[in-house]
Amino acid sequence: MIDYCYEVMEMKLMAPAVFLLSFFLSSVLPAAGESDPFFAKIWEKALPKLEKSLEVFDRRKDLPDSSFFGEDKQSNTEKYEEMLDEVFAILIGSELQNARQEFNFLEMKIEQAGDEITVLLKERIGAPEETWNPLKKTRKKIDEKIADLREDIEGLTARKTDLKRSMREALAKMGVKVEERQLDVLLSSVSGDDVMHLLLAADSIKKINQQILSLLQGGQGSVQSARKYTGVHMVLVDLYLHANLDVLERIGTEYIPRLEEIMKTARRLGEEARQMLAKAGRDEKNRQVLEANVKANERTVHTAELYRQYLRGQENALRGASEKLKRDYFVARNTYDTVKTGSDLISLIQVSMSTLEGVFGFVVPDLALVYDQELMKEFERITERIRTGK
Repeated sequence: MIDYCYEVMEMKLMAPAVFLLSFFLSSVLPAAGESDPFFAKIWEKALPKLEKSLEVFDRRKDLPDSSFFGEDKQSNTEKYEEMLDEVFAILIGSELQNARQEFNFLEMKIEQAGDEITVLLKERIGAPEETWNPLKKTRKKIDEKIADLREDIEGLTARKTDLKRSMREALAKMGVKVEERQLDVLLSSVSGDDVMHLLLAADSIKKINQQILSLLQGGQGSVQSARKYTGVHMVLVDLYLHANLDVLERIGTEYIPRLEEIMKTARRLGEEARQMLAKAGRDEKNRQVLEANVKANERTVHTAELYRQYLRGQENALRGASEKLKRDYFVARNTYDTVKTGSDLISLIQVSMSTLEGVFGFVVPDLALVYDQELMKEFERITERIRTGK
């Protein structure tokens, strides 16, 4: 039996290296980190980046609009947005993200094993029962290889089931309760990773905000520290706003247009099949093929329509969240310029926390296809076509 454990472990070891601890508050470990090692690492890696992002942001107001030499407003904005992306990558680090990555890896391995079985079954047709040539495959050798691959698929599938259970438990801890079939839709959808990343980032930002509140309430509430933390909070709100807008743009300009193109093609092929069926006469063999084609294209259109409803729902939810985040950002920026005490920041964080809570409300898929295995398979096929653009 082929052992994929080494490959899974190798994938885990490819995670980004740990960033240097922040010189600021380097002696203070977040309370949440004592029981949450993933958050402790996020705090240690994200805080220096957030502070550096704030420094880049502060420089912008004193820079020229354009410059042939040195930094200008445009290059400063590009640097700032690049750093936001780096922080976002840190914020999504979690057991849930690791499980999702391993799940994707296992799906790839299962697909590869399935493709290999298909090739072997074709080779088996012309393979001899026995041969003197040690390099030539006999039917027995092919059968043994197929049996090994099927055993591998069984083991990999069992591991996928374990991972799905752990992902459901992790989501439940974040306040997102999903049934197994609903999780299948989320994992299979083209926007699934986008949504998962938004959830993870929101959860990390909430924990960072809670840690900042804890530090302020613990006596680190001077004007200087309060202003620094207010700036960090402002950057976090800006970061999450950018992330929402990025996903919103992908859904509206990539996913839905590709989906509608798939629907358009399926309708055209279905109509062509119906026209050919009308002319098929008594040719039973052709009629059966054409009738199957008509049904297949009808199923594709029906599933794609459900898919579009799902994406439109996410699009609307993200648009609403983005509007709230824009308001939160303007308030955070204004507060950063005027903050005098830690109490100003505490009130600010309490307002933005309610906005973050809203992101967990649009996750659970509510689709008829979760109860129809044929539609679910078609949903997965459409996802692959959206991703590849074919």
